Order: sequence, then structure tokens, then C-alpha cells
Amino acid sequence: MKSMKQSTYLLYVCMLAALWLAGCTSGKKGKVLVEKRSTGLPFEVVVVSESKHWKSVLGERLRDELEKPYPVLPQREATSRISYCEPYHFNGLMRYVRNILLVDINDKVYTRTKLVAENDVWASAQLVLRLQSPSSVDVEKFLIEHGDTLNTLIRQAEQKRYISYLADYHSSFVDKSAREQFHLSIHAPEGFDSFKEDSLFFWVSNNANSGRMDMVFYDFPAKDEQDLAVPRLIAMRDSVMKRNISGSFAGSYMTTEKRVDVQSETIRDQQAPSVLIRGLWRVEGDMMGGPFVSRAFWDKARHRVVVAEGFVYAPETNKKNYMHRLESSLRTIQLLP
Repeated sequence: MKSMKQSTYLLYVCMLAALWLAGCTSGKKGKVLVEKRSTGLPFEVVVVSESKHWKSVLGERLRDELEKPYPVLPQREATSRISYCEPYHFNGLMRYVRNILLVDINDKVYTRTKLVAENDVWASAQLVLRLQSPSSVDVEKFLIEHGDTLNTLIRQAEQKRYISYLADYHSSFVDKSAREQFHLSIHAPEGFDSFKEDSLFFWVSNNANSGRMDMVFYDFPAKDEQDLAVPRLIAMRDSVMKRNISGSFAGSYMTTEKRVDVQSETIRDQQAPSVLIRGLWRVEGDMMGGPFVSRAFWDKARHRVVVAEGFVYAPETNKKNYMHRLESSLRTIQLLP
């Protein structure tokens, strides 16, 4: 059982993360006081720390945490890409980076270790994490227990940024089709110009030669929220994909890769409960495969479960950023009345 002190740490971090994700701004009428837009590529993070800590066991621990694998990809890809900066060099353009981790160790100022998350400190659309502690040993202990929180906050920040981008730049065709056929709205990435549909299944693709992304939509009758159980959703996924997505050879079809466990997340921030699943797919009877992410909603009014899924086929390149875009898109979905 976790100690009260450990629970307090987690509660503190979660409360701050909730405030950040709510998009709180400074100034009157929600006007952000910073005018400079944050810079950098998705998942880039600058770590600001004294050299003696960065070159110690603490630095190794920080690198291990930030470079942990992005969830459920066929090949390992680090979640965050790290740059390092000593405190006296942290000025000018360095303060505009989109993700910043400040490591502040001072036994005269701090009595315990805490992680503080702030947004828009020096630039808009910026996440600043402050790891504050009286000693490096305490920070190491904190990272052992709560290190995953760093990448979780960075991933949530990146999703928030891309969702904001999708609000202005999304596929109106996919949104229109999803509304008409499945009674849901979605901000899907632009570029999905190839499609296949019938009364039960809608499939769109960007048909890219490099970094192909596809999305599918379907639904099935359901009695209650228990139909959101992950084994049930995977069984339905395999059934639907076998009927609708074939490989290059006769008799080949898409299925879920069972040798790798799926990850699931229950989401209750919408008007209907939903489950998000990350996993791997493969084509039975062919050599194709890759990662997928799906989101299934219990639609009580229509006595159904409706599913939206994105999957990637990119054997020649990394897949993290493609999956990031698809998962962010799925998080924009809303069921329509």
C-alpha cells in the first residue's frame, strides 16, 4: 500500500495536470500574457539542470524515464527527445521551447520533492515542468515511484496542441461522413482522400507511399456498457476487419496481433463512456502489420457500441508521430444527439 506521502505527491501532480489541460490562461478575459509561440518539434523536451546532477545517477534516471518507449509500437521509439541545458545558458530562445523540465535541487528552499506543471510561462502552447527537491537522492526516489508522470504530462500536452491544430485544419469529408453514417463528429487529419463505405463500415486512407494512415468506423448492437469490455471489443474488431480488410493474397485478412498485449484506457470526459485501445495489427496470410489505436463508445440512446480506429502502415520509418496524430484525432470525437 502506498504511503500517505506518496499519495499526496500523486494528487498534487494530478491536480496541476488537470489545471494545465484545462487550458487556463493569464490576464483578463482569458488573454494569454505571453505573445511568443513555443518552438520545437513534437515530444522535444529541454532539461535544465546543473551539470553535476545531469552527469550523475540522477541524470541517468531522468534520461531513462524520458526515453521510455512510446506505448505499443512494433519497434521501440523513445517517447521524448531530450536536449540538455545548464541553468546559466537557459535564456533567450531556449525559454521558448515547447516542453521544458527544470530540475531545481536546493535543501535551503525545499523540504520535500514535488513536480509542478505550468503552462504558457515564457511562450504560448508551452509546458514547463518544475522538479523541485531538497536532494538528488530524493529526486531519484521520486522518479522510481512517479517517473511515468513526466512522459504522461508531455504526451497530454502534445495531444492538446495537435487537437488545437485539428480544430482549424481537419478533414471535412471524414467529419461529414462520420456524422451522416455513424452520428459522431471527429476532427481527423487532412489528406484522407481515398475511401470505401457501405451501410455498416466506413474506411478512409491517405494512401501515402510513406507513412500510410487509415481510419475505419463501424458499430454493432449492444445491451449495456458491459459491451465495452476489452475482450469483447477485440473480438468484434477481428470479426469486422476480417470481413472488410484483406491483404495482397487470396484469403489474407487483417487481425489483432495476439502476441503483444493491448493497452486500454477508460475515458469518462464525454457524454458517453468510452474505451481507448492501443495494440498491434497484422495481416493473416501476408507480411503486413503495424500499430493501431481505437476508441469505442457506448451509445445508450441507440443501443449500440460505435467504434473509430486509426492504424498505420509504415515499415520503412518510425511510427510514433503518426500514432500521436491518430490518437489525438480520436480524442476529438463527440457523439451526436
